[in-house]
Amino acid sequence: MSERETSVLLTGGAGFIGAATADALLADGHRVVILDDLSSGHTDTIPNEASFKRGGYGETGKVEELLRDGRIDVIVHCGAKSIVAEGDEHPNRYFANNVEGSLNLLNAACNVGVKRIVFASSAAVYGAPTLSTISEATPLVPVNTYGATKVTFELALRSFADAYKMQALSLRYFNVAGSTERVRERHTPETHLLPRLIRAVESGEPFSIYGNNYATPDGSALRDYVHVADVAAANLAAVNYLLRDDAPVGHTAVNIGSGVGTSVKQAVSAVERATKRTVNVEVQPRRAGDPPRLIADITRAVALLNWRPRQSETTRIIRSLID
Repeated sequence: MSERETSVLLTGGAGFIGAATADALLADGHRVVILDDLSSGHTDTIPNEASFKRGGYGETGKVEELLRDGRIDVIVHCGAKSIVAEGDEHPNRYFANNVEGSLNLLNAACNVGVKRIVFASSAAVYGAPTLSTISEATPLVPVNTYGATKVTFELALRSFADAYKMQALSLRYFNVAGSTERVRERHTPETHLLPRLIRAVESGEPFSIYGNNYATPDGSALRDYVHVADVAAANLAAVNYLLRDDAPVGHTAVNIGSGVGTSVKQAVSAVERATKRTVNVEVQPRRAGDPPRLIADITRAVALLNWRPRQSETTRIIRSLID
């Protein structure tokens, strides 16, 4: 199938990762149809070249119509509720949206005959492993509702792929951060470390570090930060992989991260160097369930998708947030 013939339905395309993905798909010559209910997305992030339909991906009948009218070849499912604390407080909402709604999307795809899907999953599926790096074979033991919804839909997607001869990839994103020329982090509330650090250094407000006695080089937790442009490139690589004539039937999970750990203290220092200002750090007790390290093994992404992170050095991510 030639690239100029392909149409992609992108759920959550008005959000942070979705909008960056739309740009990457369009630049590669794909036609993009965005479906977003704008509950957390922004209309000004939707590219002019994309078609836009306001609505929820859980509305099976409307999605079927959209898939048919758009002659969709691949679905990239980025839409989801993703605030961890909110999910734990309101699990009913998260399972209804992230699982039930996603199953409705999957049923619509099956009813129309769309067989290719890329699912935006998360490293939250792994919970709090003690391994130095996390491969896709690491057991799925989520410690919060958000992670549980991602695991649940991954399992459903695997069953659907096997039963209905679908081709499915679950991309397990680690800590997505950074900005592109057109897309910036605009979460409400903002829960991501790096933009919160920049906000703290600009305002002078205290910034809490939770735990400084982990078994890590500097005592603070290690995390894997991956630039949103690299995540968008991974989504594009996944779409192009599924469009290959030799793409296998079934479901495969793929880690998307930098493969490098950055500690919270290292992130603080990097922000201070970039802004030439001091972060007012307050050390708090560890939070329950926080693992000492979460670092991706990206061997499968490199081998399967021919993808590597190009912009995910922490200083580069921080500069993109400041500039």
